[in-house]
Amino acid sequence: MSMSTQARTAEAESEVVAFDDPFVPGVDLPALLGGKGAGLVEMTQTLGLPVPPGFVITTNVCRRYLAAGWPDRLEDEIDGQLARLAVRTGRSFGDPAAPLLVSVRSGAPVSMPGMMDTLLNVGITPAICDRLAAESGDPLFAADTWLRFCRMYAEIVLGLGGPTLDAAARGDRTAAGARAAADRICALAWEHAPPGIPEAPKAQLRGAIEAVFRSWNSDRARVFRAREGIAEDLGTAVTVQAMVFGNLDDQSGTGVVFTRCPSTGDPEPFGDYLPRAQGEDVVAGTHAVSGLDALQRQLPAVYAALVTILQRLERHYRDLCDVEFTVSAGQLYLLQTRIGRRSPLAAARIAVAMAEDPDFPLTRAEAVQRVDAHMLRHLSEAAAIDPTAVPVATGRPASPGIGVGVLCCDPDRAAALTAAGEAVVLAREDTSPSDVHGMAGAAGIVTTTGGVASHAAVVARGWAIPAVTSLGGTEVVAGGLNVGGLFIAEGETVTVDGGAGALYRGDCRAGGVGEIEEVRALRRWAAELGVEPGAAEEPAEEPQRDRDVSAFQLLRTVQLKGLCTAERAAAVLMAALPAVESLLAANEGMFRATPRGLALSPAGRAWLTERLAEERQSADQAAFESCYERFLALNARLKRLVSEWQVASADGYSAEAYRAMADSLAELDGSLRPLVAETAALLPRLDEYAARFESALRHVQGGDVSMLASPLKDSYHTVWFEYHEELITVCGRDRLAEERAEGG
Repeated sequence: MSMSTQARTAEAESEVVAFDDPFVPGVDLPALLGGKGAGLVEMTQTLGLPVPPGFVITTNVCRRYLAAGWPDRLEDEIDGQLARLAVRTGRSFGDPAAPLLVSVRSGAPVSMPGMMDTLLNVGITPAICDRLAAESGDPLFAADTWLRFCRMYAEIVLGLGGPTLDAAARGDRTAAGARAAADRICALAWEHAPPGIPEAPKAQLRGAIEAVFRSWNSDRARVFRAREGIAEDLGTAVTVQAMVFGNLDDQSGTGVVFTRCPSTGDPEPFGDYLPRAQGEDVVAGTHAVSGLDALQRQLPAVYAALVTILQRLERHYRDLCDVEFTVSAGQLYLLQTRIGRRSPLAAARIAVAMAEDPDFPLTRAEAVQRVDAHMLRHLSEAAAIDPTAVPVATGRPASPGIGVGVLCCDPDRAAALTAAGEAVVLAREDTSPSDVHGMAGAAGIVTTTGGVASHAAVVARGWAIPAVTSLGGTEVVAGGLNVGGLFIAEGETVTVDGGAGALYRGDCRAGGVGEIEEVRALRRWAAELGVEPGAAEEPAEEPQRDRDVSAFQLLRTVQLKGLCTAERAAAVLMAALPAVESLLAANEGMFRATPRGLALSPAGRAWLTERLAEERQSADQAAFESCYERFLALNARLKRLVSEWQVASADGYSAEAYRAMADSLAELDGSLRPLVAETAALLPRLDEYAARFESALRHVQGGDVSMLASPLKDSYHTVWFEYHEELITVCGRDRLAEERAEGG
């Protein structure tokens, strides 16, 4: 939905909206009101939580302001909202008798913590400071509030700062000392940025709002957006909210809390609290803060209420939440909530814990989507190798990280072991798409052939699984590995160092957590559900499903996939699901059911082997050999493209780099298409590959990076490897020999 079409209620033309204004369903609130404003609206209207009233100036206004200055109607709309705030609070902005102060805070559609500006206590004047002193009976509270405003306004709106402002703000911790410091700041502001700090509250408010708009283009905000890939034209909303005072008395304070620990994933609330303070004291890092136990000791009832609210927020947003709160005279108020940032370790642990909690509204598929390959890679690199350990074999460092598990040489057994919670290192001569179900949950992968562009390497890097290829002097034999005459049996513990390209016997970690069970669980769920880690599932385009398929084609599809559901087979074959299900029923003895899908039974494998041999004998071998030789040249190009992209994008990528990759893939695809058409003419059952390549390329060009090399989707790399397998089979070649000849 475009910004221009985001309709609201009867106040659809308004660009300044209150927290309790109703919205038409379907409006993109974060895009319109920023993340902060959207959270305040949600907590006010949907959850009924204690949120001080306020209003939001939309991102539309910010974009107009940055392009052409202050909009004509904005002043009137703000005045109208201030009048509504007076009704809600019983206090009026600028009224010395019953003064209302407000905060003015930024809020982009995408979280940019600390990158833009905030002003507190806007609307205070010396006369209002006197009134606050009389109302509270505490002149120090009033003077402290006035001093805070003067300093923030001078620094943020007027651009003063440095040692001069620091010196002016210093004073003893008395009401007189704070008032004197505020007077020095006002004099400094008048001298360096006349006319200085406005005396009129409405002028203060306009200056604060404009400063927040301008902060969208501050140097720190621009750098942050460039690093995070945030669009430059989103703009920031501005939230204006009635002040509540954490610096009021001994029953007051302020804090920031996460619903769970964002570092470790531990389930208890985690945060900071500072008694008798305002919010900036906590987030600015200028004060020594206490943990939440300080709030529990000071105000146990408030602490209990906060914990209950945190549980509600976490279930409502179905994720870790980051919450800002203030306690004023013993009353709890919420000032912000957003989805909290977290460490890779916490991300994995929180996602798995939420998905495994039967009462928590998060599915396993959603948990997999929340932890991307970069996080998995970080977790795999968390350990270090004992410096005294000696590797038993070395090879090509295909995917960095350290993985420890029991040795397993069969993908079916590996899948079963990981499903049971066992850490596994999968060892194979090489891998193909049919091995993916055993690779997905592995703590490490080693192959005796192949290089950094082999199937094993590409898949391992995509999932951040530590991997070593071309393991020297090593053979996969019955029951284990033969490493230069040393036999390592399946079931023994081994360590893979994918960064150094080494295999060790035993657990050779020097320290660190190594790969945690939650990572293996996420990979296992990914394989079971066919969901790419870190990639949100999008509704698949409904393929044309009118092809007649044979039992031969269905068995071959299941063989190439290793494990395959009826739905996935139907999509690949472009056949109707009932037709596939009918074939399965008619050939029941050819398949065996597993928790992750269908696999071939021994009878099915034997039957298919015979049919493939018959097909090879009847094929035009000379023509296929010619096609295969031309394919090998393209194969080297694809391996290089995918490998270079994975390595270059390991820590993120730019839009320009993505477009260059997609363009290179399209160029390669253009060279492949005539070859695919030629082989389909020679062997009609291969005609499905043209549509599959086209679909994968279209998704990559549309921005879905997972469709380049995801082993769980019909990605370009997956289709390519299956097509390669078809050519190898028809030509009577040996994949191991091909890998050795190509060098991986």
